[in-house]
Amino acid sequence: MLTNRAQSVLLAAIVLVQAVTGLSLATSDPLPPLLKGISAWSYSYHSNVSELVCRFNSRPDARLQFKSFFPYAGSLEFNKKNHEASLYYHPEKISDLYAATLPTGTLIFPIIDARADHQEFNGWTDEQYRAAAHKVADAIIQDSHAAGVQVDIEPFAEDHLPFYKQLRTELNAGGKYTTMFVGPKNELLLEKIFAACNIVILSGYDLNGENTSVEKYEKLLTSAVARVHKVAVRTQGRYMVGIPAAASWGEYEYIVDPGGLNRTESGNQQEEYVKAACRVLGKYDATPEYLGMAIWQLSSAKTTDAPERAMKRIKMPDAIRPGIWKILESYPNT
Repeated sequence: MLTNRAQSVLLAAIVLVQAVTGLSLATSDPLPPLLKGISAWSYSYHSNVSELVCRFNSRPDARLQFKSFFPYAGSLEFNKKNHEASLYYHPEKISDLYAATLPTGTLIFPIIDARADHQEFNGWTDEQYRAAAHKVADAIIQDSHAAGVQVDIEPFAEDHLPFYKQLRTELNAGGKYTTMFVGPKNELLLEKIFAACNIVILSGYDLNGENTSVEKYEKLLTSAVARVHKVAVRTQGRYMVGIPAAASWGEYEYIVDPGGLNRTESGNQQEEYVKAACRVLGKYDATPEYLGMAIWQLSSAKTTDAPERAMKRIKMPDAIRPGIWKILESYPNT
């Protein structure tokens, strides 16, 4: 039997190897292989979403398929005074249903999100961050359908890294992955982020506020992905990139006024942003670090929910137009 000190030393060694190599050392079950492909977020269960994914994956000459999926399953709430986190996790409402209806072998990464707009999650002690991470890890390890977890705590702060490190350590020991959704950061901070999770999910939208032109969007995304990829190579990390396949107020067809009553059309179409993202990401397809694009988002939205048909005051129609599916189906020849 190892002493407590010996166990601590062993655990520290595992974390160090993970940080340096980007590899996961599972102390029990091996981690499932990660395959290149498409991922997508979904915030409620709808059978037509599973049907879309199955139909997309059934194409006989498909060069790209859905390999992972991010269904919303819970949230964290932070007590700023006591520095405690409360976890609300209900996989039976969505992730279990998708696990039963998506193509066999799809890796399910349930989403656990949180808002920390008032720095509720900043300035905690390492012990307090580890306690919060343990709650998440325990829930995910008990979820037989979860290959890991997608954590989305916004806004991200460097203070949070001990939480992610502990989460990675516990989940890897249970044969599961951690992923972190985050915007592009500087190289030094990105190195710390890659060391703290198995897969970085880079936000490939909202790169510079609202109503970004297609040309500027492509330039910003090119720079962001190049920086992330450089760090991924250096750390032997893995990453995916979220693309704005469903239009919303900042993604980038129109702007809604502060009162939410009217909107100003930009004249740009979402298809052009998806094409731009495909042009940027296609350059990384052959690299082991890049795992694929993640679609924001899949829902039950109908054509009547498309941006051009939605009420003027609506901010977030999330219909994906047929033209965007055609772009994805012909990738990388878009």
